[in-house]
Amino acid sequence: MKPRSFFKGTDRYVVGEVESFDQKNEMLKRSTWDPAWNDLARGYYARFAGLAHPGDRNGYTHKEFALAMAGWHVALDFGSGQFTGGEGLEAWEVWPVGKTDTTRMPEGLRLDVRDPAEATALVKRAARLFGASLVGVCLLDRRWLYSHSYHTVTKEHKPVEVGKEYNYAIVMAHEMDYEGIKRAPGFIADAAVSTVYSRMAVTGALLAQYIRGLGYKAIPMSNDTANSIPLAIDAGLGELSRMGLLITPDYGPRVRLNKVFTDMPLLPDEPLDIGVWDFCMKCELCARYCPGQAILKTPPTSKVNNICNREGLLRWPLNAEKCFTYMARTDSDCGVCIRVCPFNKPPGRLHDWVRWGVKHTPWLDPLFIQADRMLGNWKQAAPE
Repeated sequence: MKPRSFFKGTDRYVVGEVESFDQKNEMLKRSTWDPAWNDLARGYYARFAGLAHPGDRNGYTHKEFALAMAGWHVALDFGSGQFTGGEGLEAWEVWPVGKTDTTRMPEGLRLDVRDPAEATALVKRAARLFGASLVGVCLLDRRWLYSHSYHTVTKEHKPVEVGKEYNYAIVMAHEMDYEGIKRAPGFIADAAVSTVYSRMAVTGALLAQYIRGLGYKAIPMSNDTANSIPLAIDAGLGELSRMGLLITPDYGPRVRLNKVFTDMPLLPDEPLDIGVWDFCMKCELCARYCPGQAILKTPPTSKVNNICNREGLLRWPLNAEKCFTYMARTDSDCGVCIRVCPFNKPPGRLHDWVRWGVKHTPWLDPLFIQADRMLGNWKQAAPE
């Protein structure tokens, strides 16, 4: 079945009852409370507790380790989107977020939104100014809200409650450094990831503060509060892939996502169809080169691997247990699936032409896949 032939947005993947997912069962969080995974979790999280040490392998030395950890500084020390959200830079209602009142707007100001399209253009321009690579808007589908949040440090497990006045989600994609991801797995690729998470915390905070300054409510968030990928699909930023990540037209899977919920009247974007589903049906590079063998080589299915997967969806469910096991044992956040994906190319004449071909001439997909393999674009680059 081709989901895109019948439905738009995330509904194209829905084949059963979809219930809100408890973030406690997301693998990185599950590993901190499930006794079966505690030993691996201690190894994986050691670097975030100042207990891990760099090695002498290329890409894992002191200088690369420091780079990766520096990239997390803002996200983990000043944000909260990797935990439960709602604090620090990503506070939901704090005014102002910081220690002073110097960014406070006069009380009672409210932009009269008579044209949601104009308001949306304002918000998108602001998001790009603040650091977003791509921006889309969708109606907030509450199926994608987490039922509960879980804090990996404090172990707090509580319901996620988002007011009914929040009708819109502004979803932002942030490009990760191409040269960094080419060196996955290793600390250089980790730095490409961690740096973007810190940028996301800042970008989300600035955009939320801008919307508040216009007189409306805004909730900034990173990985917390709701599933980012379904919202990004509904917001027209891309399509779901075999590896379970979003594929964008501009950067492929080489992005991270954050979002801002608001009650400001906006104009939703149309979901995209760029040929990803058909392409992934034929291409198995991510599954072939996945070090943990966590990506399915079989056709899409609605069956789940374990409690880390959500029920009721037709896709290639990632085996998060295998993925996490590899990451914990290699002391990295991997990223090989992103590196080897044919969509993972910077914009340019040749790659733009291929993307056009994938969308408009799907019968040429096998040729594009073979050419990518022959050119060796999937190979790991040297750390130097």
